[in-house]
Amino acid sequence: MAIYHLSAKTISRGKGQSATASSAYRSGEKLYSERYGESNLYVREVKPETFILKPNHAPEWTLNREKLWNEVEKIEKQKNAVLSREMNIALPNELSKEEQLELTKEYVQRNFVDRGMVADVAIHRDDLNNPHFHVMLTVRPFNQDGSWGNKQKKIYIYDEKGNKLRTPAGNIKSKTENFVDWKDKETLYSWRRNWATLTNKYLENAGSTQRISEKSFVELGEEKTPTIHEGYVAREMEKNGKISERVERNREIRKENYDKQKDNSTETIRVIMQPLSPKEKGELKLIAKNLKVFVNYDNLVDKERMIKNWQRTEAINKIIKPDEFDSSILDKIELTKENIARGKEILENQYLRIFEKHYPELVENNFSNYAKINIAKRSLEIDKVLELEEVVSILSESRDNEVRDILKTISNNSYVKPSIEYNRAIVVATKKLDDFYKENNVNEETVKNLPDDKKEEFKKLYSYQDLQLNTKELISNYYNQTILSAYPTANLSELKFGEREELSKAISYYGNTLSYTKLVEASQEKFISKYNTYEQRIGMKFIDKIENETFTKEEMQDIENDYRKKELFDTVSKAGTKELFLNEVANNNEFTSEDTFNSEGAIQPSQSLLQKLAKNSNLYDNLLNASQDNAKRTVNREDKHKVKKAKSVIDKKQQTNGNRSM
Repeated sequence: MAIYHLSAKTISRGKGQSATASSAYRSGEKLYSERYGESNLYVREVKPETFILKPNHAPEWTLNREKLWNEVEKIEKQKNAVLSREMNIALPNELSKEEQLELTKEYVQRNFVDRGMVADVAIHRDDLNNPHFHVMLTVRPFNQDGSWGNKQKKIYIYDEKGNKLRTPAGNIKSKTENFVDWKDKETLYSWRRNWATLTNKYLENAGSTQRISEKSFVELGEEKTPTIHEGYVAREMEKNGKISERVERNREIRKENYDKQKDNSTETIRVIMQPLSPKEKGELKLIAKNLKVFVNYDNLVDKERMIKNWQRTEAINKIIKPDEFDSSILDKIELTKENIARGKEILENQYLRIFEKHYPELVENNFSNYAKINIAKRSLEIDKVLELEEVVSILSESRDNEVRDILKTISNNSYVKPSIEYNRAIVVATKKLDDFYKENNVNEETVKNLPDDKKEEFKKLYSYQDLQLNTKELISNYYNQTILSAYPTANLSELKFGEREELSKAISYYGNTLSYTKLVEASQEKFISKYNTYEQRIGMKFIDKIENETFTKEEMQDIENDYRKKELFDTVSKAGTKELFLNEVANNNEFTSEDTFNSEGAIQPSQSLLQKLAKNSNLYDNLLNASQDNAKRTVNREDKHKVKKAKSVIDKKQQTNGNRSM
């Protein structure tokens, strides 16, 4: 079946990557790196089909793979320079090898080469079920005389008198202008769309009924809806059991704002998940393990719903039921960490027993427990053994849902480990690999001559390094998407990994409350709080109950029904955001040191996260510009809404007058 997969990433020196080594790996050719003084060779069982395409004005030497990437290494001098942009694209199995080659060449020529890029292409057929091609693209244009051109320039912003403008923090305003649009989000959209369009044309010409489709990305970052003033009378009405329209409307608004935040998080995960190949999805479990986070499948095992299913009468539930299951066990499970975990274990085991009993022919298949539980769960709901077609459908959904749950867990723990730790892990992994080479007097090319036990040791070290790189890349992608969800025009290329971590953390914490005014106040040494004193007191009570495991079912239900409390509970129950909340409390004079005392002692007040961001002029200016862009979009939306509303009123009046004249 034809599948759609197109992922794009950069190859950069900042990630410890080499352009020559990357090309050698993809092409299967031995390439010498002048920068590092070493050769790279990655032998593949199936030799890749390779070629290079260039624009007419690019010099002939660009058709020499080794020369091309050595020249790239020379011209890109910065220690964190982006050396190449790489696309990884799945080819449809419905096409012959000749048709796949023709499709690849036409797509690369039209979308990259005709725009001025040199394209180094390698088609991989190691796995007959997964033909795909890698294309490494130059990121710097060529001038018409064949020399390297510039990628971008810095432009200062002036007022009407010709004076340079400054930001509220006192820094000179500037913007970066790119000479080419190759890294624009809109350009990537068009590449994704064009691949689907051209592939479908080839599939149609080949007589195949299969088609592929790209999924468009959704721009996020809607403004938070303000609540309305309730007033004393309205609140008293609520206390006395009467319904107040104002209080009810605020409840609806809080739900809308909470849902917006959740939707943003869900969409961020969807955007990250979308381009992942099947292999990359499989590696997510390893990344979660590497981050030392427990993957929580809360949406899969629902205690209350499962109890209700098991308590159905014998008349309804005759076919699918667990043997000798005592549902009273579940009623005794208290709301403590250990018992909740035990309760989930009981539920999972019951689902697995159902699967093994009613689907014995599938037991030997290599399905994850997640998939098995889903099949058993569906069987219990409809009270019958599923047909093969429905099992296949559930398996397909389960794969994506499992990946989504893993990504959700990783994202919830993305700020527990500081960014420097990811870099340190990569350095350690790389050193271990380098030490192995030295101890065994080998390099990447000669490692194949080692004894089997040494080869196995090499594979483990290489895989470990790859895991650290993939972990950082995934976390980096999460930071990027979190930032772009709130600030679509933020220039991420100007921000380092650690800066993106800090900005992403601020967006995750402050959410829809992060306004332009707060950003300006942060630069004026004002402490920026998200919550007022009343909310902070509630949050401190939540922390105490979480740590001492004293929440009652009634209290948890109350939180579930009150979206202000629900958002606050989410904040204090995650390690990364809880730390920022406690710093707010420590900076509030309404609290004493005894109020903020915990197992590690009294919390020492420090600057707010926004104050720290304001001290970084590069990051702060970027954020201010993006925030201003957001404000302009909001005004434009409101203006359009007013025009539309006015037009609607005029149309109604005209219609009324017309009816009267008849």
